[in-house]
Amino acid sequence: MENNFIQQMLVNFYKELDQILLPENAVTFNSPIPESSNPADKNISPLINIYPPRVKSTDFFDILHQVAGIIKKTHPNTVAEIDQIESALPVEPAEQESFVGKAFIPGINLLAYLQQDLPADTFGLLLNHTVKLFMRQYVEKVLPLVDTEDWLKGNCPVCGGRPNFALLEKESGGRYLYCGLCETKWRFQRLGCPFCYSNESQFITIEGMDKYRVYVCEECRGYIKTVDERKAGEDGVNLFLEDINTMHLDLLAISEGYFNKQLDPPPGL
Repeated sequence: MENNFIQQMLVNFYKELDQILLPENAVTFNSPIPESSNPADKNISPLINIYPPRVKSTDFFDILHQVAGIIKKTHPNTVAEIDQIESALPVEPAEQESFVGKAFIPGINLLAYLQQDLPADTFGLLLNHTVKLFMRQYVEKVLPLVDTEDWLKGNCPVCGGRPNFALLEKESGGRYLYCGLCETKWRFQRLGCPFCYSNESQFITIEGMDKYRVYVCEECRGYIKTVDERKAGEDGVNLFLEDINTMHLDLLAISEGYFNKQLDPPPGL
C-alpha cells in the first residue's frame, strides 16, 4: 500500500513537471566545425564534455523556482527545506552565472560550492529535476552527434550518467541501457555488468512478472532493472514510467544486498 502511494506521488510530481515549458532556445552549445571535428572523439567521451550546454542564468533560476513550487505542492513535508534552499541560492548575476555553469559539469559538488548547511537530499531533488528539464532539450539538439548503436559503454553517451534501467529489445533481443537524467537510450552488450564490466551475469525474477528481470553483479554488488520488450504486449514500453512502476524491484534488490549504482552524483552534485 505504501509503495502504491509513493508511486502515485511520483506520477503526480512528473505530470506537474511536464507542464513546465522551457524557452525554445533555453539550451545552446557550440556546434562542431566539420573540418576540425573528429567523429571518433564522439564515441570516446560523453557529448556534455565535448559540447557543454549553455543556459542563461535567468532561465535556469526561473525554471528552478517553478520546480521548487511543484516539489512543495507534491511533497508537503519538504516545504521548510525548499524555502531554506531557495534562500541560500546566489542572487548576484555573476554568482548566478557561475552556479549555472557548474550545474552542468559532471562531478561538480554544488552543495559544497554554496558552503551552507543545507539538506542534501532535498537539494538534490530540486537541482536534479531542474537540470533534467534542460537536459531534455539538450538531448534533442546533440543526440544526432553520437552513434548510440556503437557507444557500447556503461555510462550515458550524452551526459555521462549511469543507467537506471535496461531494455531487451523486441526484434533482436539486444540490450539497451537507459539514463534517467537525460532519458537517452543506447546499446550495450547483451550480458555483463554495465557498472564494473564484469562478464558474469545473474538475474532475479518475480513469479507472475515475466517481463521483468533484475540483473545483479556479484563483483560490484550493483543491479539494474530490466524489461523484456518481447513480453510487454502491444502497448510498448515507456522506460521512464517503467522505472517508477517497478519500485518494488528496487526494494527487492536492495534487500538482497545490492546497490543502486545510478544514485552516484550526476552532473551538478
